[in-house]
Amino acid sequence: MANFKQYFFNEYDIYCTAGSYTWNKPGDLDGSKPILVHVWGAGGQGDNYYTWTPATGNGGGGGGLAVKLIDASALGSTVTVVVGAASNSSIVAGGTSSFGVHCSATGGNGGSCTAVNNGSNGGAVGTANYGIGGLGTGGDINRQGGSGGAGYYADTNNNGGGGGGSAPAPYGISNGFNGGSGSTYAGGGGGGIGDRGNDGSYVGGEGGGSMSRAAISVSRNSYFTPAPGGSGLFGAGGSAGGTYMTYTTYGDGSGRNPENALGEFILDPNNIYLGGGGGASGISYVQSTYRCEGKPSSGGPGGGGGGGGKSNIQNYQSDGGNGGILAGGGGVSGYTAGGIGGNAGGGGGTGYYSVASSKAGLGGDGLIIIQYARLI
Repeated sequence: MANFKQYFFNEYDIYCTAGSYTWNKPGDLDGSKPILVHVWGAGGQGDNYYTWTPATGNGGGGGGLAVKLIDASALGSTVTVVVGAASNSSIVAGGTSSFGVHCSATGGNGGSCTAVNNGSNGGAVGTANYGIGGLGTGGDINRQGGSGGAGYYADTNNNGGGGGGSAPAPYGISNGFNGGSGSTYAGGGGGGIGDRGNDGSYVGGEGGGSMSRAAISVSRNSYFTPAPGGSGLFGAGGSAGGTYMTYTTYGDGSGRNPENALGEFILDPNNIYLGGGGGASGISYVQSTYRCEGKPSSGGPGGGGGGGGKSNIQNYQSDGGNGGILAGGGGVSGYTAGGIGGNAGGGGGTGYYSVASSKAGLGGDGLIIIQYARLI
């Protein structure tokens, strides 16, 4: 593995919105050192079981990563920088990001995208490609994004979307992590850069953190037990909201709102650290005589969004938690919307019908970070 820490830099540039840009080589660039480039592809969109054909409810895949040291002598006076756009459909992949001709990374597939992603899965077009992560190419290290979790569909009442996959962590120590799978009445949690999202069952799955997976500490056969997300390097996972029940009307009662995950994103000329926790799981369930709700929460930097469970009536539901940068959004059951992935993270799937905006379950745009040294 290349030693990316052997040089001391004093400048950095970041590109985080889809589009084509020009990076100008500084006239005072220190030619005795290479530049260090991180390139992440865009995330794939999570599938909506009701809308798309084929319908899967799978989460979208995380973008790939290429990390490369590039000699100053190999750089032209300008370099074209392309940040891939998040896919706008679950049947296509997120856009490819690139730094000139030096290195690139493809985007993650949408939850029902069958396209080959740089030869993954034997290079064959087919269902094995649903929600797979993108791949880095041309780097000193090339990694693959995590896959979106599998969707689950028994009927219009019992379903759950998969959580979005994460992009690989900086410096390419590992591939990205998968989103949690949907299961009975619930969606999976989004993958974090430290571990996968938990699977849903009755309540949603918790988001993976930047350091670890969430502990499965709750009963998975009850509607009433949301749980905190995975731990982050610099902060805890989101705390679960307190559910409440009322036996009079849907709107009565009050519960403790969930708290989003904690953590920081540290970016400077020599460091890229994402230390957020994963989002908490949630549930929003309406019965004929009562309502029970504990909202999923969003992940911090590098932490996946929490998944949601059993949203069975329109206007009484909670969307999946959004993923932090590089992490996947949480999956949900029907009549709500999957969480949005952070930059390069996959979007969460919806188990049946999504009632939210056009941004439901979107992946994140790609990301490029360039670190270099100027003469002092």
